[in-house]
Amino acid sequence: MKRNTRAVFFDAGYTLLCMDPDQPTIFLRVCSELGIELDHSRFAEGVDRANTLLAPRHPSHVPAPFSQEAMDRFWTDYNRVLLSVCARNPRDPEKAELVYRRFTAAINWRIYDEVHGVLHKLRRHGIRLGIISNWSGDLEEVMHSVGLLESFDFVLDSARLGYEKPHAQIFDEALRRAGVEGSSALHIGDSPEHDVDGALRAGMRALLLDRNGRHTTFTRAPRVETLEGVFDHL
Repeated sequence: MKRNTRAVFFDAGYTLLCMDPDQPTIFLRVCSELGIELDHSRFAEGVDRANTLLAPRHPSHVPAPFSQEAMDRFWTDYNRVLLSVCARNPRDPEKAELVYRRFTAAINWRIYDEVHGVLHKLRRHGIRLGIISNWSGDLEEVMHSVGLLESFDFVLDSARLGYEKPHAQIFDEALRRAGVEGSSALHIGDSPEHDVDGALRAGMRALLLDRNGRHTTFTRAPRVETLEGVFDHL
């Protein structure tokens, strides 16, 4: 342990696990089942525009306490924005809620291959393990369903906590539950803004997980291509 690391925190989606099949495949299949014809040449544009809704929000804009209704509205709006760009029929964005609910029902989660080995090795070193994720309220259930829940000391689901990354409060809560100072904690995730910037502002060290090589010029924190890279930064 080079830096006296006592706790390692992980993002969840696209860090520990991913949708299988992936998001575009599920969305396209759901639209086909619902008779929604898409302009595939504008699909990427629609995703980019919808993803602006996922940008960091001010703490006052995060619903607290948890509200399933608010979560449903958010993801319905996400799909409405996406459909407004790439659906050929201008009335099809009205089906956004149906698309959202069909999409959610079709999700299957897959753990990345290296996850179990990495967690086991970290645990052997006596390191506290936690999850800090911008999620939709059911993260503990998802972690239980894929057999990962027992591998962690705690799980912070932003929708349940009332704060989300990159807010300092969610990182501070992780430090409190782990019983460590920021200088003894390392956070790893796939978002430069939510994971790296949030962790650094909270006084932690951070790693950017870049599985697909999308951030090769990133310099604000070390970049790794798999979770096994964490062992070079403990």
